[in-house]
Amino acid sequence: MFCTTLRRRPSFASITPALTAASGLGLRESRLDTHDISIPLVPTLNPKTGSTLAPTRQLRVLLLSLSVTASPSALDDTMKRIQHFVALTGGRDLAIVFLLSSRPPTQATALAKPLATKTEDNDDDAAAAAGVHAYVALQAALMSHSDVPNIPLLPLASSEGLAALLKKHAAVLARPRPQPIASLSTSFGLLQLCTADPPMPQQTAYVLTDVFVDLRDLAEVCTTAVSSTLDASSPSARAASLVSIVGGSQGGSCGVGEGAESRLKGLRDLVGRQQCSDVVDFWGEEWTME
Repeated sequence: MFCTTLRRRPSFASITPALTAASGLGLRESRLDTHDISIPLVPTLNPKTGSTLAPTRQLRVLLLSLSVTASPSALDDTMKRIQHFVALTGGRDLAIVFLLSSRPPTQATALAKPLATKTEDNDDDAAAAAGVHAYVALQAALMSHSDVPNIPLLPLASSEGLAALLKKHAAVLARPRPQPIASLSTSFGLLQLCTADPPMPQQTAYVLTDVFVDLRDLAEVCTTAVSSTLDASSPSARAASLVSIVGGSQGGSCGVGEGAESRLKGLRDLVGRQQCSDVVDFWGEEWTME
């Protein structure tokens, strides 16, 4: 749809045929109080019948021209209108089209250029410069208002190119949005993998963060316990040495550093024998592989 008031605005009165024509945008005229043009985006299909359903998204467009920055009061009124416009969706699927010049470019013959057309060329240049200046002024005003989100401000050289500009912008918005990249592994996520039966319960991981300073501290304590068993004469003796730490034996430190042994036994008391044993076994496997 496009707003019926466009017919009464000199800068945009000539675009009505392009908006209604099937070769253009094929819109119908209506009364829009908050914006000038509304274009359907991403029409969905009925999964059962395959028929097209009403589109769930609309590209809403505000058309502005040089007059909106002609004076400080005009610019203030324009910013209020833009704020009302943004409030429709919070900034999503919105665009502002700024017409740089309502003057059609001067046409000159290929063979000769009459002297009289030089004045017209100068007028065209001045109009183009004024349009760019007004466009930059509006852009600066938008950037200075923190309550206005970043919405596209599309420059339009002449009203004849409006349909093509909107089609191109609508096509970009209609593209499927890329899937968000999966978040990178966190240190807590890595900690939950440091067990013989990953992932360890979340509560066990929380306890580990209380008992040990960091992952390096956990590795040093566990590998200290594991390395002390490597001097044992047989696998059964090594296993018995580890069991004495995590299994509740009262047989002494078995050569393990007193600090490491007490911290592992503290961990065993908090998370249970099995969870503690799985953590130590994980570092045991890492140690014996080196």
